[in-house]
Amino acid sequence: MNGPESIFYKLLLRKISGELTAKEKLLLADLLKAYPEFSEAYETVQWLWNDAEISSVPRPKEKSKRLLDQHMQRLQANGLLPETELLPLKVSDGHEAPQRRRWYWLSAAAAVVLLIGLVLFKLPQPPTKQVAEKRHPNMVMTRPGSRTKLILPDGTTVWLNASSKLTYGDDFMEKERRVQLDGEAFFDVVKNEGKPFIINTAVMSVRVLGTSLNVRAYAGDKKAEAVLIRGKIEVQVKRRPQERYLLSSLEKLSVAAAAPNVHPRKELSITNVDVIGKDSTIAETAWIENELVFTGEPLAELAGRMERWFDMKITITGTRLPHFRMSGSFKDESPEQALKAISLITGCKYKFKDHVAVLYEEN
Repeated sequence: MNGPESIFYKLLLRKISGELTAKEKLLLADLLKAYPEFSEAYETVQWLWNDAEISSVPRPKEKSKRLLDQHMQRLQANGLLPETELLPLKVSDGHEAPQRRRWYWLSAAAAVVLLIGLVLFKLPQPPTKQVAEKRHPNMVMTRPGSRTKLILPDGTTVWLNASSKLTYGDDFMEKERRVQLDGEAFFDVVKNEGKPFIINTAVMSVRVLGTSLNVRAYAGDKKAEAVLIRGKIEVQVKRRPQERYLLSSLEKLSVAAAAPNVHPRKELSITNVDVIGKDSTIAETAWIENELVFTGEPLAELAGRMERWFDMKITITGTRLPHFRMSGSFKDESPEQALKAISLITGCKYKFKDHVAVLYEEN
């Protein structure tokens, strides 16, 4: 087993033995949410070992060892483990107490992992529930302050911006090429008219045949956008399923992420993309060249991009600063240098320590 599946089984083993930390508990919950097919193994183990009291509450070490010992006895009874040798151990009252060799516990851990693996293939399933087989998705994620480039199975090149996640199924090349994006990515799509390329986000779906485009749809951002560099795309906004929007080269569609408080005329717009300077820079795609470009962008929105770009947290106080429109770029600047530039332009003050910045105005 590799990747998420291997991590899942290791965490499940630690959960059984009562050694799961709070951080590991959150990771296990995320894996079960991202990979529903893991729930079958998780629930089956609980059913099979119902008296092991699988719980996320940390147990005392003595109870954890006792429960693991129960697993060992069951495994031995089923012929899955050999009998283990006991060694004498001196205890505080001077008597000798039996303690199993260290390799006993390692064998127990390995045996439980083996058992979990066998559950799906050799042992009976819970009679009251059947889980349909699902294909494992492929996932690529980037952390704040990092970017990556990848090649999809069809040859399409994808640049993934900071704090982003791209997933696609094992059936990616069968009928259509479908990916799910949370964050921002630039796609250079290989043309294949028989298998359209579809980018799904929480706000919109973009259908292409062969083109270059940038899609930004971060959870928590006020808007999502699709920027077409060349070719043609069809965009469907999920709140308007009956409508389709066709974009031509150097056009951008922007849509409000949440519509209830947005006027219908401002909810969605299609505009031309600005080409800046002699080198024909496009602000929306400059990040591919490791440059953060912004034109007339409110400081509050720019702060969100800077948080992902520099891996930092920014708080803006006051009523004027969040709406101050910024134009410029950051390429090789450090977080401190970027904050100093904003301070000079806006006249604000800032504090910066341990990746946390506060922008404020003096009274």
